[in-house]
Amino acid sequence: MDDITIIKPNRSEIARRRENVRRADAHNEIEGISRDPKTDPIFEAYIQGEIEATDMVPRLKAMLGLT
Repeated sequence: MDDITIIKPNRSEIARRRENVRRADAHNEIEGISRDPKTDPIFEAYIQGEIEATDMVPRLKAMLGLT
């Protein structure tokens, strides 16, 4: 079995990811789109480095029943 090492991002990477989410929210708000609060755990998992950006859309679609 392969050992998988998960490396938690440092503070600057977490801050960068948090800013990415904030900017996306701001852009969506301009378009009249609000984020559903039940999706917060997915965004927080991205911010904390538990998932990558490419993992977010499939998880969001599944959570919102869009698959």
